[in-house]
Amino acid sequence: MKATNAITICMLFMAFLLSSSCEPGYRRDRDRYDRTQAERSLVGNWYVNGDQSKRAEIVLAASGLEARNEKGETSRLAVEQGGEIRALDWGELRGDVRRDIIIDWANGTTWTRESPR
Repeated sequence: MKATNAITICMLFMAFLLSSSCEPGYRRDRDRYDRTQAERSLVGNWYVNGDQSKRAEIVLAASGLEARNEKGETSRLAVEQGGEIRALDWGELRGDVRRDIIIDWANGTTWTRESPR
């Protein structure tokens, strides 16, 4: 009887250890998936301040996301949680992404998906 109780307690303890050690990996994988989805939603053409003649774009390069402004200058992008991005090569310029159709940059510039008609 004592041996059975000891085995049961050991099995429960091992199950607890295994389940608690798996959780961080699951959370990390889920966060990676969410970030990948966010990155994909940003890829495409953008228009600076809604001006069709000022086309910018975000592409998925080998090193991750890359933005190209209307002047042809490029920057690596970092996607943060909460709908924020950072242009790492433009002085850590921050941008707020709204509904995947508007980026409000901290320098006062706005990128939109489509030019106004």
